[in-house]
Formats: sequence, structure tokens, C-alpha cells
Amino acid sequence: MDTQDTPGVPGGESTRPGSMGPYTLSDLLFERMPMGIAILDRELRIQRFNPTWGEFAARYAPRSGARLAPGVAYFDHLPGTEDVVLPLFERALAGEVVREESVRLESDGIVTYWDVVLAPLNEYGERAGILNVAVDVTERVELQRNLEQRVGERTQELQLLLDVSAAAHKSLDLRETLERTLDLVVGLVGATRAGVVLLDPETGQLDPHTLRPPQVVAPDDLAKILGACASVVAGGENLVVTPDPDQGLHEPGALLLLQARGIFIGVLIIIGATGSVFTPAQLALFQSIAEQLSVAVENARLFATAEQVAVTAERNRLARDLHDAVTQTLFSAGMIAEVLPMIWEREPAEGRRRLQELRRLTRGALSEMRTLLLELRPAALADSDLGDLIGHQVNAFVARTGLPVAYEREGQVAPPLEVKEGLYRIAQEAFNNIGKHAAATRVTVRLRGAPGRAELFIHDDGVGFEPRAPHRQGLGLGIMRERATGIGAALAIQSRPGTGTRLSVAWHSPGEEHEDE
Repeated sequence: MDTQDTPGVPGGESTRPGSMGPYTLSDLLFERMPMGIAILDRELRIQRFNPTWGEFAARYAPRSGARLAPGVAYFDHLPGTEDVVLPLFERALAGEVVREESVRLESDGIVTYWDVVLAPLNEYGERAGILNVAVDVTERVELQRNLEQRVGERTQELQLLLDVSAAAHKSLDLRETLERTLDLVVGLVGATRAGVVLLDPETGQLDPHTLRPPQVVAPDDLAKILGACASVVAGGENLVVTPDPDQGLHEPGALLLLQARGIFIGVLIIIGATGSVFTPAQLALFQSIAEQLSVAVENARLFATAEQVAVTAERNRLARDLHDAVTQTLFSAGMIAEVLPMIWEREPAEGRRRLQELRRLTRGALSEMRTLLLELRPAALADSDLGDLIGHQVNAFVARTGLPVAYEREGQVAPPLEVKEGLYRIAQEAFNNIGKHAAATRVTVRLRGAPGRAELFIHDDGVGFEPRAPHRQGLGLGIMRERATGIGAALAIQSRPGTGTRLSVAWHSPGEEHEDE
């Protein structure tokens, strides 16, 4: 066979100076090459093969195929490979040098992978056959696939942990957090059910808290579960239950400690499907889930404690405000009401003055109560007119301090809810400052509005102050500035010692601002 014009094919008729003679070097290479080499004729019968090809045949050739020997047809030797190999042979017989990587062959259930080179062989100017060079890459492909599988599994585990972390930290409500997280665990790890048992911080007892999906647990079974959880907490180590049908255990189970800041706070229970067994990788994943859940439980508990403290503090504040403002005002109104008949009989003019004072006090008490109700029901701000809200503050301020206040309203003031609340709180802080620090004799309040605009002015003729003095920040100026910034309003405070204080807040919607520009 003439192989001179076929690139990459060893052998040929010519010799080189110093060579071992015709065919000697090529024969040596043919016999010792680490890849399998076979020569096929035009009818795809194997004419010659090297020892490496023979080793491949001994390792992979099926028993159903013909024994490897010169003259045996390729597809008789490796039956079932025609669909993959025949198109490659046809390309080589057509004159193409074919190079393919990781070619998958399956013969009688035996799967292998090959890097192949097929080169056409010519004799007397005609196509005489094919040179088949093959390298066994089955192990390489399997390793690569195993690696890809492990990477995929690890990626899936990390995604699961991200999902669990997001679910666990989405809410600070403990029950909602546990239900959402356990539902995710059941769905993603193939568990039949998952539950959490928590240690009561006060009693130190284990209490069943959440089970997903919800189901009724028999008292005897619950007692066994709590006993196992108590053993886990006492021993400080997780417990893995392997199925044992002889002992009536048909499902795998994992009891994992929940702990925060080195303190045990409960146990996570995961029950698998009947007949399954938890793998080491799954148990490692469960441990990571338990760590995420521990943080979520601790955060929810801390939030609940902080919330309770805040509620208590707010109740105490409202009680103080109720005593300092409404109670005092009603007490004064009651005293005036008791003596008013006698004063009216002796001095009608004084009686009329006292009657006006009584009206002022009762109106102020009513405004104070409405203000306190707004503190209890902040949502009521949405249903109230800003002008009325400022009016209630004015009446309450007059009742508390006895200072005259001139209140003016101009235009329709209907800003968005967050702006309304911001202006309301700024006015509240301003009235508190005037009542406590200004020593004023008169106050002026003006509220102006237009579509997309709202402006609030509060002026007093008190002692004034130096706004830039560091100790003056205790007057709540920082709070007012933060509220103004939060609603996109401009806050201006002008004051000097002995000249009173002028406060103004101006808000307009972004659309209005754009039109001005």
C-alpha cells in the first residue's frame, strides 16, 4: 500500500540514510506505539493490528463478537457500533483524514470512549483501505463526567443553602421563618417531613414547635422523639438513625443540634424516605442547614425580645404623656367647672372668661387624646387631613402651655402619606421645643398647600438660640433635618439669642421641581 501522500501515516517505500532498512523502523514503531493501530481494507476487514489494539480488544471486545484476527470484519468484531463508526469510515474512504475526540462506542452493553484518527490508504493510485489509530480515553471521560457531576451536586447544594438562608432570614417572625424553611428542606432534600424542637429559655424544657408538612403525632411517638432530642442536647452531638426493619425503623433520620453563641437552643429533625439512607454529603448539607436555621431562630427571638421591650417602653411613654398632658388638662378643667357656677353668680364677666378657658382646656384635652390615638394607630394618618392634624397639635399645645397660637391654613394640602407624616412629626418636635425651651409669649403657625406642594411655617418670639452651637443639637434639630431629608423637603431654621426662632419646611413633588427648572 502506498502511504507516501497520506499525512501522519507511518511507513512507506523509501528509506533514509542511516535507517534500519525498508519497513524496519516503521514496523518497530507499529509494534511499540502506545495507541492502538489497525489497518482495514476497503471492505472494512481488519488486516493487521498492533499489540496495543490487541490489548484493547481483550479488555473491551464483547463475547458476542467475532474473535480479533486478521481478516475479521470490523463490525463482526465490534457489533452494534455501526451507527457511530461507519460514517467515520466512509469519510476516510472518501479521502478525508478524520480526527474525532471522545467518540462513544457501545457494543453489547460495554461503553468506551476513544480519540481516533482515520487516514485513507492508497495503493497504485486507488483507495485500498484505512489506517485506524485509537487512544483509549474511557477513564479520562469518566473522570471528567464524575468531576462535572460533583461540581453540579456541589452547585446544587450551594443553591439549596442560599435558598434556605433566604427563606430563614426573610422574616423575623419565628413560626413563619421555621415553616418556610422546613417546607423548603422537605421539598429540596427529598425528606418526608422535617421539624424543629426548641428549648424554652425560661423552663429549659424541650417543646415541639414546628412540623412540616403539618400532621398529628401520637403522644407515645412524640414522647420518644422528645426523649431522643433530649439525649442529643445532653450529649452535645448529632444523631443519625439508620433504617432497621427488625427494630421497626423503616426511615432514615437525622437529629441535628441548633446552637447560637455556643448555647444549645433546639434540635432540627429530618426524616428521609422509606428504604433510603442518608449519604455523608447529605448529612454535611443538613449540618449547614442547621447552622443557618440556628442563626434565624436566634435573630427571631432577639427581635421578639426587642419588640416586647419597645412595646413596653412605648406604653410607658404614652402613659406619661397621658398623665402629663391629658390628665393635667382634665384636672384643671374639672376644677374650673366646679367653681364656675359660683363665679358666674358673683362676677358674670369673670365667669365668661373662665368659661372660655374651660372650652380651651377641653378642646386641648380632646386634641391631646386624638394625638395619642394617632400614636397608637399610625395608619390613621392616612385618613386624616394634614391641616386638621396640625390643628390638633395646635390645640393640644395651647392647652398644655396656655400660649396663644395664630394658626392659618391656605390652599389644599394633600401630599403623599410619607410627606404628610414627615411634616406632622416635624411640627410635633417644633411644638415640644417651644414648650420646653423657648419661653415664648406668642406662636404663629401657617400651613400652605397647592397641587404637588406643601409648606409649613412655625415662628415663636421666645429667647432664641444659636443653631450652630453643638449643645443645641439636643433640641431635636438633627431629627427634624433627617425627617425633612427623608421626604425630600427643604428645612430652614433661623434663630439668634433674644430674637425668637423661625422654622420653615418646603416640599414639592419631583414633577413640580422639573417644571420649575
